[in-house]
Amino acid sequence: MQPTNFVWHYTVGTRLPAIAESGLLIPARSLHATASLGVLWFSRQQTWEPSTARTGWKRHPAARSAFPEKDGVFRFGLPASDIRLVPWPSVTRLADIDIPEAMAMVSAGLRRGGTPTDWLGVLAQVPLTELRFQRWDGAAWLDARLGEIDLEALAAMRPAASPEQGKRVPVPTLRGGAVHDVH
Repeated sequence: MQPTNFVWHYTVGTRLPAIAESGLLIPARSLHATASLGVLWFSRQQTWEPSTARTGWKRHPAARSAFPEKDGVFRFGLPASDIRLVPWPSVTRLADIDIPEAMAMVSAGLRRGGTPTDWLGVLAQVPLTELRFQRWDGAAWLDARLGEIDLEALAAMRPAASPEQGKRVPVPTLRGGAVHDVH
């Protein structure tokens, strides 16, 4: 894919109903972070940001091709010249992410094949009207409209929150919208 003048916030289809309901991409904090501010993450990567992968699907060609058919892969583009974008590692200082948490993010991102210098953050909500929206068709990124996606079917696929390390994890409401896609 040719480079574009956009940076991308990558997500999966089960996150789209909450995003559409809020009408915004909303900065989120990691469940384990001590940061006082949330960050809305974008990447300079033009095909996929490997650090966003929570499972091994990206490592296996068969799973990689099946994944978009399951719940879909989508991205929101922000012009790379947007003044709200703060590059790594400056974004960690502005968001008050402590050094151990930042290093853990780097470590996890590198293990998944990411490049921290590709990461940028926005410390504010971004209305969907300011973003370009695309869907992955299994071979290429195609411009799309959020209103054309079957959000009800995707909402039904979203798993309920499960206990994590013995603690109950709160289920975000749709208005809390974009508690999604944290590196």
